[in-house]
Order: sequence, then structure tokens, then C-alpha cells
Amino acid sequence: MTRPTFKADEMALAAVFVLPILVIMGGLVFYPLAVSTVDSFYRVDPMRPDTPFVGFANYARLVTDSTVQASWFNTLAYVVFAVVLETLGGLGAALLLDRIRHGRRWLLAITVLPWCLPPVVNAIVWMWIFNPSYGLLNKVLLGLGLIAQNKVWFNDQATALFLVSLVHVWRMMPLTAVILLAALQSIPGELYEAAKLDGAGPVKSFRLVTLPLIAGGLAIALSQSTVFAFNLFDEAWILAGSSIDTRSVIIQVYLTAFQSMRLSSGMALSILAMIGSLAVSLVYVLKVYRETRYD
Repeated sequence: MTRPTFKADEMALAAVFVLPILVIMGGLVFYPLAVSTVDSFYRVDPMRPDTPFVGFANYARLVTDSTVQASWFNTLAYVVFAVVLETLGGLGAALLLDRIRHGRRWLLAITVLPWCLPPVVNAIVWMWIFNPSYGLLNKVLLGLGLIAQNKVWFNDQATALFLVSLVHVWRMMPLTAVILLAALQSIPGELYEAAKLDGAGPVKSFRLVTLPLIAGGLAIALSQSTVFAFNLFDEAWILAGSSIDTRSVIIQVYLTAFQSMRLSSGMALSILAMIGSLAVSLVYVLKVYRETRYD
């Protein structure tokens, strides 16, 4: 396939449309990022007028900080839980919605509702559900005879990490489902008919037809799941506060910069978090590029 050619006036019109985005992104994203990166190499103290250059000392201190190491472990757990659950659940919901012919838009609207909720509201609702005294989860399990007494769900680290991830997945999985539904609806029905004539069953058709053709959409869904899980804050903070067992990297950035007032260390940690999320999502971005580029 040949590459498309663009005329000069089309390029000028494209530049006019892109310029406001570049100005906004430059002022709200790139400039603060540059300032934070530079300041991470200094010792910024709001109580002192001087800001001595310390090089990589802030980064070196983060490497040996046990609380930072714990927050990285928790964040990695959030990413794994979120990516796996959102991908499997979103793909299942997308496949189901794609097969429904009547009332699909109403079911799609219901599916998207959790994503429309602000993350704070979503976390508060689930906090009531997990409450050890009057929470719905304990009442249901007690009624079914699965537990003998009310359980404090966030006393165990593994359980707490999974439950925080589950709350995050509940809010973000509809976005994955919408992305994958759009990819599924772009697949021509003739391909499934041809696969059926060749003797392919549902599983084989899914493996040979569906998965390769939604690879681009799946890569986008994986990328957004990874980035949002890396930046998880609201759910973990509201459900478990500053507990070291559930503290994410972004919560650690907040505690370091705004409670301990170590602004430079907080900036350095935020830069590392950004690099980590970008490095992981870069794999998915390259996959999208390979799926969509012109040969």
C-alpha cells in the first residue's frame, strides 16, 4: 500500500488545528515536566532561599528508601491486577455486547456508568461496601454462611491490594470494553463466514480471525490500563489511607513532597513513575504502530 500524500494547504490546515493543542500541552504538561525534571537535581526547600545542586542524590536516596520500594511493589501489583482483569473483563463484555442486536445501546449505557463516576465517589461507595461493621459484603457473606463473623478486609496486604485493584477495575473496565467493542465492530462479517466454511469453530475463529484483527484496539486498551494503574491514587487513598501495605507510587509522591516537604525527592519520584509507565506502555504503542502503519 502506498503512503498517502498531502497538499500544502491541507498541511497548513492541520497545523492550525494542532497548534492550540500544542500550546495547551506545552503550558500544562511539557513546561511543568521540564521544571520538575530540573528541580529534581536540586535540593528545593520552601523554608530556605537557597537551592543547592545535588545531582542524582535525590534519585539515589529513593533507591534505598524502603517505603519507596514498598510503594513500587504495590504499584506493580496494581498494574498486574488491573491489566489482567480489565483486559479479560472488557473483552468478555465487548464480545457479549457485539452479539446483542436489540437494546445494545441501553446495555452499553449501563456498562459505561461506572466509568462516568468520579473516582472519589466510586471509592466511597465501595468503602461502604467493605466496611467491617455495616458493609454489604460482610452481610451477604454472613447470610450465606461463608464467614462466621465480620471481617476487616484491609488487614491483609494481599487482600487489600486485590480489593483496591478491583475497585479501580470496576471504574476503568468499561473504557476497555468500549475500545474493544469498536475494534470488534470493524471486523467484516464475511471473514467469519469464510472461516466457518473452512470448518473453523467458535474458538478457532476467535483465535485466527478476532484476535489478530483487534490487536490494535487491544494494544490501546492495554496501554491505557497500564497508565491509569500506574497513576492510581484515589481508590487506594480513600480505601486504605497512607497504609504502607497499599500505598502506590503516586501516594508516595504526595506524602514525600507535600507532607514530608521533600519537594525535590517528590519530583524525582514522580519522574521515575512517569518513566516507568511510559516504558511499559511503549510496548503497546509500538504494537499499534506496527498494526496501523502503511507499507
